[in-house]
Amino acid sequence: MKSVVRLISAVLVVAVALSSCGKDKTDYDVIYDGDKDNIGYLALGGLEVSVMIDTENYQTPAKTTRADGVDINTFDVVITNSEGATVAEFKYGERPTEPISLPGGLYKLSMTSGQMSGAAWESPIYSAEKEFTIVRKQTTTVDDIVCKLANIKVTVSYSADVADQLDPAYTTMDVAIEQNELTYAMSETRAGYFEPLAAENTLKFTLNCRYVGQDKDIVMTNTIKGVKAAQWRKINVVIQHASDGTASVVIECDTWTYDEEVVFDSATFLMEEVIPDDTDMPVIAWEGYDLAEEFELTDEMFDTDGNFLKSINIDVTAKTPLASLVVKAASDNSDFTTAYTQILPLEQDLCNPTASTMLLSMMGYPTDAAGKTSTRIKFGAQAANLMHKYEGTHTYTITATDTNGRTSTETLTVTYGQNVAPRIVWVGYNIDERQTITDDMTCTIRVTAPLAIKDFEIKIVSETLTPEELEGVGLAAEFSLVNSTEFFDSLSGLGFPTGDAVYNQTQISEDALNITGFLTILGGFAGDHDFVMTVTDMEGNVTTKTVMLHAEG
Repeated sequence: MKSVVRLISAVLVVAVALSSCGKDKTDYDVIYDGDKDNIGYLALGGLEVSVMIDTENYQTPAKTTRADGVDINTFDVVITNSEGATVAEFKYGERPTEPISLPGGLYKLSMTSGQMSGAAWESPIYSAEKEFTIVRKQTTTVDDIVCKLANIKVTVSYSADVADQLDPAYTTMDVAIEQNELTYAMSETRAGYFEPLAAENTLKFTLNCRYVGQDKDIVMTNTIKGVKAAQWRKINVVIQHASDGTASVVIECDTWTYDEEVVFDSATFLMEEVIPDDTDMPVIAWEGYDLAEEFELTDEMFDTDGNFLKSINIDVTAKTPLASLVVKAASDNSDFTTAYTQILPLEQDLCNPTASTMLLSMMGYPTDAAGKTSTRIKFGAQAANLMHKYEGTHTYTITATDTNGRTSTETLTVTYGQNVAPRIVWVGYNIDERQTITDDMTCTIRVTAPLAIKDFEIKIVSETLTPEELEGVGLAAEFSLVNSTEFFDSLSGLGFPTGDAVYNQTQISEDALNITGFLTILGGFAGDHDFVMTVTDMEGNVTTKTVMLHAEG
């Protein structure tokens, strides 16, 4: 046991020396090509994909990734950064099980079932895109993705009365988007799929037909404008009877999309009026969060420079352009509303703003919402910093109205400082999960206690590091950073603050509680090592968290 104590003592001396010589310069962040301080992680282990096929959402079965003949495992996944450069690509079935290291920033994950051809029979392509943000030292997850039709589906049919009168040998329908064309025989039941060449395309069709027993060809040519990806254009040839008893061949066109309905309006065709329902209302959403629930803002969401590490991005989408987008701020803390009104009025229509674009941008509000069908409100910039300064419940009521008069309202509710119990955070790691000690691991702890710290107790529970061995280096299995004065010298050398640096403090920063040097000692003892940390504040509120470590030995 003496030899073990000597080993621990030697390592302790080295750790203390390193701490005293270069405490302000030591950097334990993972090294990455580029900015080594700005690395986060993307986890795809929980990613689930479904495919929207013919207005039915086929969920991925538990033990397979086939949906109605579509093998989701073969889908290509590409991740690009904000500059459009590819940072990762793989098949969905071969997606990484371990988190991917990425520099902090905005990214886009794209999925597709294959490459589109100009026009082809029965060749649907399904795709999806999702943006996500990587934050320094945090893990971002991408969960559910719904792939929808990426090309344009076109079918042609004939009503029973016209089919009896037209000669199928001389009846065809040519359908084209620019140079991409398919010819539909009268008996053709397959769907043609066309590659969209723009956001809105022009579908040109030519009907060549001949009445039974006649030798005169009839040619009808026309166009449909505003055709978009994910639409299913159902062209139906019918006979229209006039009031004078005459009849003529005309064409009806129904338009469907995958998971939504689009109103098609053209004087050239007979169309059935579509009455808007709730699915046509503007949508106000925060991806990954339920706006009906309160969002708690905590100190751990800000770095030491006061930068907000998360995002509060509210997306507003509408079927028709936005006519107004009203944001009304309120709070149960009058100091917050006073500070807010020094920047902007509490109520502001972002489609018809009275404030300057500079102030709107500073608060994360869009300056070009008017006439758009989608926009984003970024409450994670100045707004988050403002809420972080004032305790209370802060609300933002968002009302979106489109040019058809359809209105939706949602409220973002953010609380700060309502939970007064102490908080213990292992910076850069999930404190509720056991972590394996590595050479580049850091162990810095941040403690916040709004009502000030009365006591900070630590209990070391180890499978292989015995109380006797701890005693040999001047420690015990249990001690208080406030009251165990006999251990203060040893604790300070190991990176623990003591005495008045803890007592009556409302915060202990990660720079003050940095026990990374202790990991060098623990690494020599195989097994699990736990630091049970209990913080009690002046009002008797108690919080206990355990730093759980494992050493391979």
